[in-house]
Amino acid sequence: MKKNFVALLLVFTMITASLAGCGKNGISSTSGSDTGDNPASAGGKEKVKLTALFVAHPLTQSVNDMKWLKELEESAGVEVDWEQIYSDWDTTKATRFASGDIPDLLFNATADSDYSTYNGLFQELTGLIAENAPNITAMFTEEPDTRTLAQTYEGNIYGVPKFQGKWPETNTVMFINRTWLDNLDLKAPATLSELKEVLIAFRDEDANGNGNPDDEIPMDFNGWFGSAYSLTNLIGSLGIQLTNWGTDGYFAEDGKVKNYAVDERYKFLMKYLADLYSEGLINENAITNDYSAFQSLSRGDENGYALAGVDFGWEETDKFGPELYKQYEPLSALAYDIGCDAGTYDTRWTYDYSGLNMSSNRVAMSAKCKDKNAAMEFIDGFYNPTTSVEVLFGGITDGCIEKNGDNSFKVLPPLDPNTDAGTWKWTSTFADNGPMYIRESTHIEMAQDMAYAIEEREIYKDILAKVSDSDYYPQMFMKYTMDAQNAMAVAQANITDITNNYWALWLTGESDIDADWDTYVLNVEKAGLTDVLKIRQAAFDVYLGK
Repeated sequence: MKKNFVALLLVFTMITASLAGCGKNGISSTSGSDTGDNPASAGGKEKVKLTALFVAHPLTQSVNDMKWLKELEESAGVEVDWEQIYSDWDTTKATRFASGDIPDLLFNATADSDYSTYNGLFQELTGLIAENAPNITAMFTEEPDTRTLAQTYEGNIYGVPKFQGKWPETNTVMFINRTWLDNLDLKAPATLSELKEVLIAFRDEDANGNGNPDDEIPMDFNGWFGSAYSLTNLIGSLGIQLTNWGTDGYFAEDGKVKNYAVDERYKFLMKYLADLYSEGLINENAITNDYSAFQSLSRGDENGYALAGVDFGWEETDKFGPELYKQYEPLSALAYDIGCDAGTYDTRWTYDYSGLNMSSNRVAMSAKCKDKNAAMEFIDGFYNPTTSVEVLFGGITDGCIEKNGDNSFKVLPPLDPNTDAGTWKWTSTFADNGPMYIRESTHIEMAQDMAYAIEEREIYKDILAKVSDSDYYPQMFMKYTMDAQNAMAVAQANITDITNNYWALWLTGESDIDADWDTYVLNVEKAGLTDVLKIRQAAFDVYLGK
């Protein structure tokens, strides 16, 4: 999962050194055939030969070592010559697309903008799906948002999305060290004021019990404005409903698209955070630390003592390690109880269901593909109920999962005993980068990390139930013209320069938010926010009317 992605890059250089056939730019060209030059046959028919490109996670093994994929090719009557790419695709694809040098199928390799930028290069799939893809058709029918996700502004389909409906409703959990609370005879905070009191105790006392009262970091975070594990997750305490990590600060309220970067409630939050920072309650290095440093600190010191009191993450064993995780527990969203606005806001927490369970453009087809029907049938095979589980967790014959019934599966422990379940998934199969349709009715006995992840989010269940159509803003489903996309891209770059800069200046106290606020808001609006909000509102209105 993507939460593991950045952490996994720590071992990237070692892994890529061992990946067979890797060449310049991390590109590995591999053949999908184990039968030499002799044409294979299935059911008495000569196999259709296809070429395919897969942009893989840096840890993913060669597709030629995935038995489930060979079985899929065999059942579809195709023989695929695979090109596997591990890095730099975003910088090399423009040259490939501009030249028209693309294979028949492209997995995890395209974006919506590619279809208009390189008009005519990719196959429009609507008719092929209707004729040759019963699994994808079922996904579009049973999960209508996937069809919305697949379609362009004009209603065409060039890339097929995925749906993996077993992931939870929020990406981010706020954790607190229960052992520290017990050591200091404290209760878990329920409000922002109570959080400050707890953090002060973590700062001033020997909360971890190692005899050193100065090595505790009361609160840590990672990422800047709007990141998954950023302090801006706390904007929900002021009634702002973020969705899918609150990218760039956009949210919806009563059916109106807004940006919290210019909302007075954001000003209130930043004043609160700046106060915490000024008192040494927030890790002063967090603003420059990368994810690896963030992850390392949460794993404690060399003697096994915890160092962070309050932290953000995906899952406790992933975040705190195989032993230290036992000290932590999820912390519920905190109510805003400061000043005259105390009790005014309806507490919320970030709702990420769409972003965690759906992704666009998992596979696309070249307009030059000679046997489009065979290619479409092969694509549809990935969306088969059993194959979809194999795409995500690894194959049955690969020893990654077992099938217990018609629609029941168990994720097996990693074959490598030194690898955790999350890492093993990325190593052994396409994982989240693949095309799939995991039905709601499919039963999967998850590995321990996912079982923990689901259990930990029970604390947010009632708060997330507040989400309604009018305050649910799934940016991934919004459709725009090419001109609108270009206009927003230029404006957003200018907006982000301002919001990121002031986020840091205000948090660290280098600038006064009260003195800056009015000019800051005016500058953000002049940078293009007013126009971006109009474009986004029009698209949101269309989405709500679907």
